[in-house]
Parts: sequence; C-alpha cells; structure tokens
Amino acid sequence: MNTRRIRLGPNVDQLVGPHSGRYPDGNPLEIRAGESVVLLDSALHLDPTSADLLVLSHFHEDHTVGAGRRTGPVMVHENDADPVRDWEHFVAEMGFARGEWEAEIIEQFDWAPIPDVETFTDDRVLDLGGGVTATVIPMPGHTAGHCGFLIEPDGVLFLADVDLSGFGPLYSDRSADLGDMRRTVELCRRIEADSYAAFHHKGPFFERAEYLAALEGYASMIDVRESRILELVGSGVSQVDDMVGRGVLYRPGARPMFGDPMERAVCVKHLDDLVERGIVTASGDDFQLP
Repeated sequence: MNTRRIRLGPNVDQLVGPHSGRYPDGNPLEIRAGESVVLLDSALHLDPTSADLLVLSHFHEDHTVGAGRRTGPVMVHENDADPVRDWEHFVAEMGFARGEWEAEIIEQFDWAPIPDVETFTDDRVLDLGGGVTATVIPMPGHTAGHCGFLIEPDGVLFLADVDLSGFGPLYSDRSADLGDMRRTVELCRRIEADSYAAFHHKGPFFERAEYLAALEGYASMIDVRESRILELVGSGVSQVDDMVGRGVLYRPGARPMFGDPMERAVCVKHLDDLVERGIVTASGDDFQLP
C-alpha cells in the first residue's frame, strides 16, 4: 500500500494512513537514526517487521499492528507491558465482556503476544543512534502507560493518542484516569517543539498557536461531558446505565462496536470525580445533586 510521507524534520517522517489516519488506521513516525530505521507505533497500512526497532506509545490494537510478528526489538512503557505480552491482560484492561469481538480484533489488527517486549520508564531518553534521541514523555490518562516522545535534534513532539480531534480525549480503559488526562493536557500545553504530530487525523502542526488552539478544542470536551452528566443528574437520570446513549460521549446516531461500554466507563469516571469534588452525591447506585 502506498504511504504518504510528511517530512517533520531532517530525520523524521510521518507515515500517513488512509483517510488521514482515522481509526482503525493511524499515522506512525519513521525515524532515520544513523544506520537504523525506528518506528514509533505501527498501523494497518504498514509492515513493521522491516524496521530495526519498534517503539509503542501504548498497548492499543491500532498502534501494535503486526508487532507480534517482529523478530527485532519492541519497546513499550512498563505500565502498558502486560496487555502487549498477553491477550488475557489486553481483554481485562479494555474492560469489555468476552465475545466474538476478540477474534475480530486479533484478525483485523494482526495481533499476537510479545512475551519478551522490552520496557522503559518515565522520562527515559532512548538513544536511537546517529545522534538521534527520543525522550519518553509520560502522558497517562488514555492508558496508564500512554506516552509521547520528543525526538531530537529535530524538535518533533509525537503526541500519540492525544490526537487533538474534536471528539476529545478518551479515558474508558480499566486503568484510564480522568485526573491523569487533565494533567496530560496541561503538560501538552507547556511542551515547546518545532512540530507536533498526533497518531490520528489532525495535524501535523508546525505553528505553536495552531497547535495550542487544537489542544484547547480537544481538551474542552472533558468539560462538555461533565456538563452533560450534570444536566442528566439534574433532570432525574440518577443511574449510570440510564446515561448511556444520551450524548455524554457520542452524539445521537450510529455508534461504534464498543460505544455502550466505553460511554458507560467514561460516565463512571466523571461521576466518581464529581462525587470526590462534592458536586454530586452518591447513594448506592444513585447519583443526585446536593
């Protein structure tokens, strides 16, 4: 499959997938580091087996396509290693009921376990060769081990699934965390780079003002969802299951395969946060305004 390349720096290209990398595809980065070729994430339109090193931003299926077929090294943050090593951990972390979707994901994304995946920790500087480095930027919230990378000397910030889309942040996994997501957005506001590249269909951005505007729009959806939940609670919708399908995460209309459990998980995280802040009270499974 032909891949469109966008030059982000002397050593870095973005490999753009169909439909600008909308899910289920994406836009990994290819880094030329001396004699080596390094991929940051994989995608449906790529064969990751020829790269010398594959570095994963997190464990999700659209970022790990074909990674289990590699004979060369694969790296991921230690907090996301178990769902890369083992399918049972993957299923548990996603939080979906067991079903036919498992075989569909495995087939569509060429998923296979990587029991010997190498791990890194927060803020590690990966020496890729040829004077090129990738500094691990912890960006949890989407997953516990979700990371961006600052690639030097090119000054490229890879944002992975801080995707700057109008849909906004997603924090539905078992270990996804709303507080972490807010802190990640604030971190992304502070980091300065020469270019900003997300894994999906927005950008890349070469002007900081444009990047910050896209980040603000993306982050604003957290408050939009909170406001919708407060509207529902105020109107007497007191239980989580009754909030699903009422516009918290998805607009009315067609919903993705996992739309209901993802929306429910997002509602739970917001309600827990609202209770902790004293904005909503909980009595058993019922939530009310004070």
